[in-house]
Amino acid sequence: MLFSIIIFIITLLVLVLIHEFGHFLMAKRFGIKVEEFGFGIPPKIFGKKIGETIYSLNALPLGGFVRLLGEDEVKREFLVNPRSFAAQSVWKRILVVIAGVVMNLILAWILFYTVIISQNFRIIYPTPKPVVFVSQVQKDFPAEVAGVRVGEKLLAIDDQSVKDIDQARNLIRSKEGVSIKLTLSDVDDKYQRTVALTPKKVEGKDVLIGVVFSPLAFKQYLTPHERVFSGISYSWDLTHLTFIGLGQLLNDLIYGNFEKASQSVSGPVGLAGITTNILSLGAEAVLPYLWFVGVISLTLTIFNILPIPALDGGRLLFLTVEALSRKKVREDIERLVHQIGFAILLFLALLVTYSDIRKIFP
Repeated sequence: MLFSIIIFIITLLVLVLIHEFGHFLMAKRFGIKVEEFGFGIPPKIFGKKIGETIYSLNALPLGGFVRLLGEDEVKREFLVNPRSFAAQSVWKRILVVIAGVVMNLILAWILFYTVIISQNFRIIYPTPKPVVFVSQVQKDFPAEVAGVRVGEKLLAIDDQSVKDIDQARNLIRSKEGVSIKLTLSDVDDKYQRTVALTPKKVEGKDVLIGVVFSPLAFKQYLTPHERVFSGISYSWDLTHLTFIGLGQLLNDLIYGNFEKASQSVSGPVGLAGITTNILSLGAEAVLPYLWFVGVISLTLTIFNILPIPALDGGRLLFLTVEALSRKKVREDIERLVHQIGFAILLFLALLVTYSDIRKIFP
């Protein structure tokens, strides 16, 4: 358990480092002075100045920050200082702000490509609703003869909708020696087809068609074009699913389904628990954990780019308004919005952490 927690903390630090390093690199590229590179949220535990930048470790391991000269100031001394963030053109400031999420996105792509290629261009494919997938097809059994393929989704048996694996197995058991019709689709529902086959009784076993069902989808990238863009398209698919989940979360909150909403979100404590479960696989945990880190990095990308005050997306919103109106939003208004946003985010982080602890100790 302790080992898993240490691994998870190191993972968070790496993800924060990658994100903030993006801001750092772009700021340096434009000659902007970086005053502090912080890990975690203050209060500060300790800091060391190297060159012109203070590198600090802070008490709350929930994020990180890069503090730039003149970042939240519009005093004349900063507006005329060529090394100040405030003195840069709005487009340079936009590039500095989005550099962090770009780094997290690139890291997610790299990790997804690693997992996909290592598994012969096959990867787990989360779905918004529980469904039944074909994870294996056994040789010389009715399913293989009928052309059932690994990765296909089982929608129905004899036009009866299939909702879970137990239902699928029971329906097949009841059809010994009788031809049945399977309705199948691919993981993206781009096609739908039907196949006919006859389940057979295997001596000493059960009535089988020769498939292994799974509640987890696996997507297979087959064509050269699919394989070249597999990591990128997979990230896009997960982003789509994330917004579906956000919509469901908001719906649960609006209609007062707080317990259901609580079950659908996880903070650092919940993610640490997932880390423990994955690492319990031993040597086989490498690829699942790389996938897990890729998902976290992509999630950070998505949430940081949303127009939420105190996050990169909130700052990007104000910069976009400035770029379109050619007039900077008043500094005191922007600062107040970010301070309120930060307080709300901190409250939500504590609330999610409390929810995670309740799941462990109900």
